[in-house]
Amino acid sequence: MAVSHAQWASYADDHRSKIPFHTSPRHLAGPGDPRHVTHALLAAGWRIASAPGDPRTVLTGPDNSPHQLVLDPFASSCWRIQPADWSWYASFDRMVPAEIIAGFTDRLIDTPRQTDTDPWQLMEKAGWTVEQRPDGTREAVSPDPHPLLAELVPIGKATLEQPAWRIEAQPQYGGARLWHIWISGTVSDHLMTGLVEQLVSTAPVIRGMHDTDSHGARQEPSGLSPEQVLEAHFTRLEAVTRAQRRTRLATSLPKPLPSAAPRSVSPR
Repeated sequence: MAVSHAQWASYADDHRSKIPFHTSPRHLAGPGDPRHVTHALLAAGWRIASAPGDPRTVLTGPDNSPHQLVLDPFASSCWRIQPADWSWYASFDRMVPAEIIAGFTDRLIDTPRQTDTDPWQLMEKAGWTVEQRPDGTREAVSPDPHPLLAELVPIGKATLEQPAWRIEAQPQYGGARLWHIWISGTVSDHLMTGLVEQLVSTAPVIRGMHDTDSHGARQEPSGLSPEQVLEAHFTRLEAVTRAQRRTRLATSLPKPLPSAAPRSVSPR
């Protein structure tokens, strides 16, 4: 299912009136537009499975990607994602920026890359303090004044046979966490690498002026026009669609038959 003309027009109407600002650090930029996530999935062939009029949005992946995403405005974990076999489960609360969530969901519609790096190595390279505890659990803390904390912890047991990722954005001077991510089960490094790439990125994200939902974010004029922001979104969706077409073509082509072994020639 592609992004429809009506969906695109609605997105354009919402963004033409916003003055684009570079907003950083990205983890304090506020949730942004959830269509940064959902439009990419639709462009990759996912479909809307929720009933018309339901305030929750449910997307399901195609047969080659049997996953489900739920965007629920009533739940504390606003975003919930899991595969059909429930081998893992991911939840993101409302304040997690859409660009960070897309780091995870974009990998659901992408194949593993040869350049993928271990998520912990990515954090170390970005200047995070990474600690491996004697029990095998790990913790990483970002150098930002409003730090990010990432932990790999056991689920209800003293071992890591059932691991879970807990990622939080914390206020500079203590207090309640700003947002929370929980990912449990046998989730692949391919997905976690995509998420961590967005967590450690220092590149600003685009938000409308004063559209941050956070007092810790800094905003500077981006120099972009609203039309350029819309064009960037459309270009992103086109790239997803082209990649999916290439993948479908590659999987639909018949595999070459194995070459016959040369006959042995008996000496006379």
